[in-house]
Amino acid sequence: MKSDIEHFLYQFADLPSNIISIFENLVSYSELNPLDFLIKTNEYPTDFFIIKTGIVRSFLQTENGKEATRALFTPGQATGGASAMMKNCPSELNYQALTKVTGYKGSFFKLKELTLRHHELSIFYIKILEDAYLKAENIILDISMHTAKERYLILRKRIPDIDNLIAQKHIASYLNISPVQLSRIKKTL
Repeated sequence: MKSDIEHFLYQFADLPSNIISIFENLVSYSELNPLDFLIKTNEYPTDFFIIKTGIVRSFLQTENGKEATRALFTPGQATGGASAMMKNCPSELNYQALTKVTGYKGSFFKLKELTLRHHELSIFYIKILEDAYLKAENIILDISMHTAKERYLILRKRIPDIDNLIAQKHIASYLNISPVQLSRIKKTL
C-alpha cells in the first residue's frame, strides 16, 4: 500500500523507491489547528507543507485590516510561501489553516539541495512548479472570464462541502465578493 507521501509524489512524477525514501526522510508529520498560521506576512518561510487533510488559505491583509484570500489549498497540494522561499525574502502573504489540517512539512532549502544531487527530484521539482503555474493561471482566467456565481459553482465543484467546512467570509473573500453578495448568490441556487 502506498504511503501518503508516495501518493503525493506520484501526482507529479513516477519516482524510484530510493528517491521516495529520500523524500520521506525530508518530511515529518505535522498538525495545525483551525486558524493556526503556517507563515505570517514578513516572516521568512523555510518549510513547505503537504496537506493530507484540511484546508489552508493564503491571504493578504491591507493596512485597514481587510483580508483578501488569494488561494485555497486542499488535500494533495503543497503550500507554504514558495515564492518567498525562492526569492529568499519575507512572505507577502499569510498562510493559515481554516480547518484542522494534517500533513507533512519539510525544508524547502534541503529539497533544493537534493535536487542538485538527484535528477529524479529535479524532475519532480519542475513538475510541481509547472503545476503551481498552471493553477495560478487558471485562477486568473476564472476571475477574468467567470461571474461571481460561476466562480462559486466552480469552487463548490472543487470542494463539494465548502460551505460546511470554512467560514462564509473566507469563501466570499476568495471569490472577491462581499459576504452579502455570496448570500444573494446562494439564494438564487
